[in-house]
Amino acid sequence: MAGWKKAFVQLLSALKRANSRSYFLKLIWFGCISVCVPVILASVVYYQYSMNKMEKYIHSESTASLSAMRDRAERVLQQIEQESLQLANDAFLQDSLAGGAQPSVLTKTELLKKIALVKNFNSFINEIYLYSSSDNLVLSNEYGAIAKEDYRTSSHLDELLQSNHPTQWTKTTGREGFITFSRALPLIGTEGPKGILGFEIETAALSKFMETDTTLVAANQELMIVKLNDPFGSERRSEQFLESLTSLPAIEKIRESDKSADFFVAEGIDGKQAQYRFVKNVFSRTYISVVPEQIITDQLSWIRQLTAFIIVVFAAIGILLTYINSRRAYTPIEQLIQHSRQLRDDQSGQLTDDLGVIQQSLDYLSGETKKLESYMQSLEPSLREKFLYQLLNGDYRGNQSLLQDCETYGMEMNNTYVTLLVEAEKIYKEKRFMPEEKGIVAFSLANVMQEILSGRDIVDMKGFVIPFQGRGAAILQFKPDRSDDVIRQHIQQFVHAIIEAFRHYLAFEVTVGIGRSYSHIADVPVSCNEADHALQYRLFRESEQVLFIDEVEQVKSQSLLRYPSELETDILDALKQDDLQQATELFEKFIATIHSSQSYAFIYQSYHVFLSKFIISMEAQGASSNEIIAHNLFGQLRSMQTSDEMKEWFKQKLFPLFSWLTASERESSGDSAIEWICNYIEQNCGQDLSLVHCADKIGVSPSYLSRLFKKKTGKNFLEFVVETKMEEAKRLLKDTDGNISLIAEAVGYSERNFIRVFQRYVHTTPGNFRTQFR
Repeated sequence: MAGWKKAFVQLLSALKRANSRSYFLKLIWFGCISVCVPVILASVVYYQYSMNKMEKYIHSESTASLSAMRDRAERVLQQIEQESLQLANDAFLQDSLAGGAQPSVLTKTELLKKIALVKNFNSFINEIYLYSSSDNLVLSNEYGAIAKEDYRTSSHLDELLQSNHPTQWTKTTGREGFITFSRALPLIGTEGPKGILGFEIETAALSKFMETDTTLVAANQELMIVKLNDPFGSERRSEQFLESLTSLPAIEKIRESDKSADFFVAEGIDGKQAQYRFVKNVFSRTYISVVPEQIITDQLSWIRQLTAFIIVVFAAIGILLTYINSRRAYTPIEQLIQHSRQLRDDQSGQLTDDLGVIQQSLDYLSGETKKLESYMQSLEPSLREKFLYQLLNGDYRGNQSLLQDCETYGMEMNNTYVTLLVEAEKIYKEKRFMPEEKGIVAFSLANVMQEILSGRDIVDMKGFVIPFQGRGAAILQFKPDRSDDVIRQHIQQFVHAIIEAFRHYLAFEVTVGIGRSYSHIADVPVSCNEADHALQYRLFRESEQVLFIDEVEQVKSQSLLRYPSELETDILDALKQDDLQQATELFEKFIATIHSSQSYAFIYQSYHVFLSKFIISMEAQGASSNEIIAHNLFGQLRSMQTSDEMKEWFKQKLFPLFSWLTASERESSGDSAIEWICNYIEQNCGQDLSLVHCADKIGVSPSYLSRLFKKKTGKNFLEFVVETKMEEAKRLLKDTDGNISLIAEAVGYSERNFIRVFQRYVHTTPGNFRTQFR
């Protein structure tokens, strides 16, 4: 230590004694500081960034693991509850309970068969029992028919009978490591339960299925699934260790919480802090993820070591390079400063020394500066569009940079701003444009809007128009002293002019969404989002072309939002009976019911829920999962923007698809469809036959028709169409006197293309073919 102090003192003395090279030493000293400070700051930033990134990773892994555990558990638990409901609804079981008398041997045998069938279908169910209080008898797949007093968990049956809950998950009294899902029987009635239908599940088997280090707890009619989450570990904990999780105070806090989801930090199983994340659902099930903070601390230790290493290495390299470069730069630096002061715009001769190169470079840069200024002036409209796009997108984080750009591009700060979005309707469905041409559509919308805005002589209203996310976007600005009524009047005049212009000149029908007015330029993104939200109300207000956010959100439905599950069931039943007309009529009632809510979120989600149940019903009727996936039904639904589009899609595409995919004779149906397509091609070979057109005819997707056609005929669709056209052409050449041009038109070709295709397939010209066979 003393040696370091002595060296430091000698270094300071040397600096004081330095005279002619004092500037050089100061340059080195300043360079070392300039290198070390950024390295230290960069290392600190890197350390904080790495820490935050690691914590976000652990949080995201915890959330993903919790979501995966919930999805896996819900599939199993809901299946068990559904099987319980189906068994409880069994007519034979209900008749046996309603009889009241001692069931006969045949009745017991039949009930045991039904119980065994359900138990064998689900590997997670350990035992199913049916208890009837009228005859004090328990029917179990494990013990058969047994008196209640002799049953191993008779006390648990008494607890279930005394409970007021029609269904519940409980810990099995008298059996460690088991939980029971019970259902009071009968399902309907006010006389109280006459019996209990119980499904007994071993928690260890269910825990292994869901996730590593997972345990289940049933208490107070609530089922809790707790997972000890270690994103970096692979060692499985023991059952005793996991069960000790359930006794933590934080778990009790979660049980008593009235929140549906939350995240907090509390004491963990090892006495140290742990992160708790939980989600509750409407079925009284709670999913909990526990991440000990010691795991996070262990993973972050290497970041500290790496940061320290980076500081040392880069600081050493920076100091060494500073010394070397300072020695080389010191000699010409004074001459360079002298020349910089005498710099002028005239060009000097070609020089070979370093200063000559520097001088020529500086002179060249001086000339390029003027060129750049001219170029920037030519780019001003493009830069303004970029500024407006950033403004609408909410990319500005600081008011200072926003104010500077507003001054640059002529937007006044003390005005009132309103944003409106214009979207063209049905131009993709009518095949006027392709979906990938959205940018062209937006450019056309913006151009027309700009012409209308420029042509309106309104002193109070100014604005800017750009294409934005496939739409035309306009930012209108008004004088700050203008009332809301005046602003609204000007906007309505402008909007109606836009609608009439598109309808008259481009034959477009457009819908305009209009946000609220704001007095600060920074709130323009808020108004833009409101305009976008207003356009979403086309889902049930498709007859309106102008949608003010204030109007569409003003009236709120006071009725309770309830999904019409009865109509859903009736629609699916009608489809199962292949009654498309009845299904369509019921679907009209379904649409009217959900639209009465006047809630975009409820209507949109109701369509997705119905589609989910629709897919489940198709699978239950024997449809192939691969065929259903190939149609990308949810992707098609998301592309629908209005109620009419969704309604037509369900009735014209989805309902016929149900009948097609669930047909009992799959192969015969496929043969029939291909036979119909072949006959259709032969009868209409003079038309322009496409795969998409033929697929629409039989109500299937083009990709599915292509695979089915190749499988059934051994040829692809295009080959069959061309061969059919050539066979018809040969018949016309042999049996008629029409010229080549008429025959080409009869089979859907131009004369030139017909001769080329005919030669490729028949290996001779049409004229030679006619001469040969006539």
